[in-house]
Amino acid sequence: MFAKYQEMFSDYIETQLIGPAFGEFEKIEDRPDKRYLMGMLFPRDTDTESSFSEEEDGAAATDSSMVDDSPLRHAFQKLPASIGMSFYVEGSGDLEIEIYGSKYEKLAKKDLEENERIKWVRLPIATKEKPFVIKKSHSRKNKSQKDSVLDDAAELDVLWRVTKKGFLITVTLINAAKAKSDSGLVVQDCLFQVGMKCRPIRGKLIRYPTISNANFDEEDQELSLRYRNIVTYGVGHGCSVEWPQKIKSGPESISISFLPRHKVKHVTTELESDKKGVSEKILQLQYLMNEKKNSGDLKRELNQFLDGYKEWIKVIKNKTVESCHVDAKKRVVERLTESEQRMRSGINCILENKLVYKSFCLSNRAMLMQMAHSRDEYGGKIKNRGDHYIEPDYDSEKFRELRWRPFQLAFFLLVVKSMVDKDCEERKYVDLIWFPTGGGKTEAYLALAAFEMFRRRLESGEKGLGTAVIKRYTLRLLTTQQFHRASTLICACEALRKIKTNNLLGEPFTLGLWVGGENSPNHFTTNKEAGKGSLELFNEMRDADKPDNEFQLQKCPWCGTRIIPEYLKDDDGYYGITATETTFKFFCPSQNCPFHNRIPVSVVDEDLFQLPPTMLIGTIDKFARLAWDDRAKVFFSAESWDILPPSLIIQDELHLISGPLGTIAGIYESAIDTLIEYCGAPAKIIAATATIRRANDQVKKLYGREVRIFPSPGIDSDDSYFSREDKNRPARLYMGVMGQGHTPLTALVHLSGALNQAMFDAGIDKNIIDHWWTQVIYHNSRRELGKTMTLARDDIPSRSEVIARDESKTRNRLNVEELSSNIKGKKIPELLEQLEEVEYPNKDAIDILPCTNMISVGIDIKRLGLMVVNGQPKTTSEYIQATSRVGRNPKRAPGVVVALYSGTKPRDRSHYENFTGYHQELYRAVEPTSVTPFAPPARDRALHAALIILMRFAGGIGKNEDAEKFNMDDQTISNLVLRLRERMSLAEPSVKNEIQKSVDELCEQWTATIEEARNNNRRLLYDSSKAGRQFRSLMCFFNKARDGKWPTLNSMRNVDQESKIRIKGERPNERPEQ
Repeated sequence: MFAKYQEMFSDYIETQLIGPAFGEFEKIEDRPDKRYLMGMLFPRDTDTESSFSEEEDGAAATDSSMVDDSPLRHAFQKLPASIGMSFYVEGSGDLEIEIYGSKYEKLAKKDLEENERIKWVRLPIATKEKPFVIKKSHSRKNKSQKDSVLDDAAELDVLWRVTKKGFLITVTLINAAKAKSDSGLVVQDCLFQVGMKCRPIRGKLIRYPTISNANFDEEDQELSLRYRNIVTYGVGHGCSVEWPQKIKSGPESISISFLPRHKVKHVTTELESDKKGVSEKILQLQYLMNEKKNSGDLKRELNQFLDGYKEWIKVIKNKTVESCHVDAKKRVVERLTESEQRMRSGINCILENKLVYKSFCLSNRAMLMQMAHSRDEYGGKIKNRGDHYIEPDYDSEKFRELRWRPFQLAFFLLVVKSMVDKDCEERKYVDLIWFPTGGGKTEAYLALAAFEMFRRRLESGEKGLGTAVIKRYTLRLLTTQQFHRASTLICACEALRKIKTNNLLGEPFTLGLWVGGENSPNHFTTNKEAGKGSLELFNEMRDADKPDNEFQLQKCPWCGTRIIPEYLKDDDGYYGITATETTFKFFCPSQNCPFHNRIPVSVVDEDLFQLPPTMLIGTIDKFARLAWDDRAKVFFSAESWDILPPSLIIQDELHLISGPLGTIAGIYESAIDTLIEYCGAPAKIIAATATIRRANDQVKKLYGREVRIFPSPGIDSDDSYFSREDKNRPARLYMGVMGQGHTPLTALVHLSGALNQAMFDAGIDKNIIDHWWTQVIYHNSRRELGKTMTLARDDIPSRSEVIARDESKTRNRLNVEELSSNIKGKKIPELLEQLEEVEYPNKDAIDILPCTNMISVGIDIKRLGLMVVNGQPKTTSEYIQATSRVGRNPKRAPGVVVALYSGTKPRDRSHYENFTGYHQELYRAVEPTSVTPFAPPARDRALHAALIILMRFAGGIGKNEDAEKFNMDDQTISNLVLRLRERMSLAEPSVKNEIQKSVDELCEQWTATIEEARNNNRRLLYDSSKAGRQFRSLMCFFNKARDGKWPTLNSMRNVDQESKIRIKGERPNERPEQ
């Protein structure tokens, strides 16, 4: 059913953007070149200035002089006069070509009825059903042949280039009309709804070579192996191309398309029926959390669970591949075999140690509780204060359906030994969960976090207290959403701790959020530099008629009660916060909730420093504060040998730790890694992403470790055993749009207006309308987003009025909200709730959501189903991440994504012309990330900060006034410096000598600065910005002129410096670009 309405939706968009909207002989009021966006061929060399006189400013088109003197040069006009396609044919070059198109004539006044406003009538020349057909044969004498077609309205040009196996053929259709120099555009000379299909008569379409087919290294070779059965057959010129899919012998024809469509299948985590193993209950959380189950049975059932994986590997091993893929296949099989062996070792690790087994059972129970309380009836949906909470029976039939996805259990088995045995080789692997968005990565690593928090206390007693797990994210929106999931898990762990028989000690399990001051307070009371404190913020909120929750936690994680009421209440009990000058705590306003006295969560920095949380969640850039604030040493148990340092680090969305951010982060990682290992043992690192290339190189430079990807890919792109292409679920539909003769803004208005009005005019069932009601419009910059905000309130509603078939069902009053960094942190949870909960026909349902890349990661709003991508994102990983935010709910209609390209941008144009080829192997197209933490500029920028962090946290010179105590003759200090140099050299062995030299120079500079300060009767502080002139500062804020030796980052948000440039020939009074 959903697929049917998805097709109706896309067909409607085609009629509105290409036409005809009202049938074969339609009559329309607007000029057809203004009414329609694509599918047009304009007269050659039309005066583009007059054509754009009614449009907004558009970027200059590609200079046609840069294109060779071929028929395709007309495709690069602002008003394109030609389109074409290229493809390879094996054997004979003979073709059968079908062509169709239409014209519009302006009606004379005498032909109009009284009060009739119709001005243009469509005159079809040939149709898709009854096309103009021509056969062409290759001639050695004539490599190129031209013919008049469509009643002499167009010319057909066919060019053959001889190859080893056959021919590379380019077929071009050109408007035969030429523009009249003084009359501007003559609409009657334009061709509309143009189409063309080519079919080899005796030859065969074969693979069209692209850059993705090139093999530069081992990873490229393995990608070539995995995608060997996915073939691109051609490319468009000024248009896109399509061919019939899923034909084993290859397609018989290839066609141009102005609205290319491609369906990308979802991934299922369910095993094939013949690979599930013997026991279905092995995935049930109720079974796994039961400590009294027979360990022998469990061992047998877990091994049987892996037997299917072993058989799958055997099948791959026995498969025959082409000789060019043999080496790649061998490497794939070796990695798969290693994964299987690690998982079987994990089974033994769990069952051979009673405390590990107990931790395993408790972590499964905690995850069951977390999943149960994420349901709407408990903490999943926000509720008003009341007595609605009823303690669930976790062993009841009601929760029997809660189970692991197979890959989640498998990942647990893979990693568990490396978490338990700090000396095993796998401890120093970074285990990377590589799984499509929405696949369940978060639950996979939360289970391991719960396991580690329990295991430390059971095995190490009081030494296992303190911060056990650090979870890091790159974006505040991602951090906020994951914070709510983790808070439910922490509540589950705390509920289990209160059961004395679990022997989990008396100190509560707690969760801390450590992010920037804009999102959570840094202090209990107001501080001039750090902003308002939690006490002042709470007092303001307490007195507000409609209070805004400034503290991230919107509801009780356990029962869903609002932490802050919607409107002012006299009763303090409605406000689930207690704030004083020295304390801060959350509590659940509902009295019968187990967390009425205290919710074990904190968001205030000072509170976190006083009571280090068991699990710390923070944005990666916040860790730049480590050099400035020695109080953060409590998170690492530094200088407190009675407590273990963090033993598990989780980095989500690893692909975002790249470019300038990754370069700087890699240096800070060296300090953190060295610190943790010095204070106890190397932490286990787990990372997660849905999109990554060159993971080995990125992980090595960030963490100085080897990476192991899970699930390890097989030899086919659609099957890695634990994830497979879901053939039963309707696929997400991608469509491509590139306007012709219109500016990008006008193209967006046409497209967005059509998508809006489709809800009423496309024949979509009223019960499905909400599935595509909210139109998410993705932008690559806030500047472009600002333009869309304006359009959404005026031009887009007006466009809907123009195309609406029934005035009473026109979407011209739109509820528009933006999702970008312009939105204050406190507003984001409210907006996300509105997006999730408020549905059509509620008037508060959001119609249009312009957004930036904030939506790309961590957003899981299952109601969203429609997205416009306004301009191709800079990276494929960003494109995948963003578009995966829609159509995530299998119970709702599949997602629809429309990529809106600009014909004036070469990169956009390239993606449009190769739309099908690109989308059928999206994950192959992910670009490698770039991380260069030990390049000279990066060392200059941040290496000193790594040294300072180590000294302040582990060198015994942590206080601000201790900066002058740095002494390389101190054994502790010299040992830490040596460890830091060795750790950095692991990450970048090729510059080992340069790294050691840079570290030594920093030590010398520090020593010299101490001497300089003493000679001038000044004391050296780490930060003297709040002190008098009698002090010298070792650090100063980056990009600020201060009295300090080393400019030091306070955040990793903006790590690039700006440079002013003046272009030669620029007018003196013009402002230079920055």
